[in-house]
Amino acid sequence: MTDLRIAKFPDLSFLKVLPNEPYNYPYFLDSNGRFDWEANLYLLEYSGGNLLYGVKPVPSTIIAHAQSISILLNFIEKSENLSLLSFSDENFYDYVSHLKKRIIDNGSIKTHCRKAIDYFLYLQKNYTDLKLITETATNSKQYQIHVTKRISKAGGKSKPYYDHKSFEGLVKITEEVDYIRDDEFIDWLDAINHTKEHPSPSLIIKLRWEAISYLLDATGSRISELKDITRSIIKAAYNPLADLDDEVQISNIPVKKGKYKGKSRTIPVSNGTIQLLMSYINEIEALWPNMDHDKLFVNMKNGKPLSGNYLKNYTLSVIKRSKYADRLRHVNNHSFRHRYITLNVAKKIKEHGSSGPITNLLPLALSAVRKLTLHASPDTMNTYVHLAQDYNNRYRLKNEHAMLSSLLKIDLKKLKRIKKQYDSGKVTEQIAFSNMLEIINNL
Repeated sequence: MTDLRIAKFPDLSFLKVLPNEPYNYPYFLDSNGRFDWEANLYLLEYSGGNLLYGVKPVPSTIIAHAQSISILLNFIEKSENLSLLSFSDENFYDYVSHLKKRIIDNGSIKTHCRKAIDYFLYLQKNYTDLKLITETATNSKQYQIHVTKRISKAGGKSKPYYDHKSFEGLVKITEEVDYIRDDEFIDWLDAINHTKEHPSPSLIIKLRWEAISYLLDATGSRISELKDITRSIIKAAYNPLADLDDEVQISNIPVKKGKYKGKSRTIPVSNGTIQLLMSYINEIEALWPNMDHDKLFVNMKNGKPLSGNYLKNYTLSVIKRSKYADRLRHVNNHSFRHRYITLNVAKKIKEHGSSGPITNLLPLALSAVRKLTLHASPDTMNTYVHLAQDYNNRYRLKNEHAMLSSLLKIDLKKLKRIKKQYDSGKVTEQIAFSNMLEIINNL
């Protein structure tokens, strides 16, 4: 079995130019425990070489790439009569099936496969006598792997990527604009109580999970933006005299991507969400009163800030290792951003729709929501309109219900779910009453 090792703070003189700060360095050992020169030389080239190592991509991205290649190498080793240089189109179909067993979304499967393609292209470049992989149709029958080169255009830049026939049917979640529904959000929140990631979660672990989840829901932030939200930002928005569902403003929410990168947002949220976040903040500040940073999300062992990459992997790990893994396999952190936009479009449609017929209703709603999300183009928002209309039709929201915060709306749905469980005989009257009382007390 291929073993991926991480050398912590290595003293490697040939990488001494960059990066300047301490970093971890991944390297491969083959199934016999020997240094895998081929894989390690490829990783060094991918990383920018000996003079640019860690500049672009950064060390954390290099480790993620190495982990992906490790999955490929272990798949090859466990497959009968298969080697790196005998890999073919047929094996790619098997590899896609293998990746599906990891309970990851289709976008992640494509990412792993494209990293594998990158490795095969590297081998083809270095071993020109091989007929391993090709992107051209000329004499393509001589080659084992056939890929199609495509160009992605975003932010005024063009970036090449590769597709393979085995990707057909693997629709990426962000392409589907799939958002997390209310019932799925309840399961997401409950996953912390039923996951191997935390067999016996403490109160502070549960509070952190709820803080992450409700802040994703309330702000529509990306994980890279969530990690930079500070305790001071939350404290500035807190109004101890306001009711649970009163609206307050969170300012200075960072924007990390797109046309408005580097700017910040101010968004309305329920004071109940802020109260929940303050409960979490009070717990961690009591535990680590001398923290030398202002970050909101911290490591529960030492109070140090969590990186964006850790936050992303942590949330998905909690879900994948929970009893809701299969039900939530299509959901990831970005699903909350889709949810945020969809629900806000739905709310704006209800608000303006109630005041009479407006011919430009949808553009008006989209324009209002763009101010919250800082989307660069109305074209990128149009996808959400039919989702918002479907949401309003499905739940037949009254205007006052449309204004409810997710915090209160989710708790009401929890109460309805418990009633259904009791009516169907799945729980006893005593358990149903106890669970309902717990929710009401939290309100």
